[in-house]
Amino acid sequence: MKLYYHKTDGGAEYLMDTFLEWEHNGKKGKEGIFEGARYIVRIDGDITKDAELTDRENEEE
Repeated sequence: MKLYYHKTDGGAEYLMDTFLEWEHNGKKGKEGIFEGARYIVRIDGDITKDAELTDRENEEE
């Protein structure tokens, strides 16, 4: 599974399995988005030590 990075305006960092393709000033990329994501990893500090995985498969909408 490939996960895509997203950093909120407030500084929180996440990895998720859904993405949005973007293009700006000649650069292109993919950024993780919450909408439709099943897996969300919240990075809290050092990703090698501090991360929390959320599986939203059975979550009520």
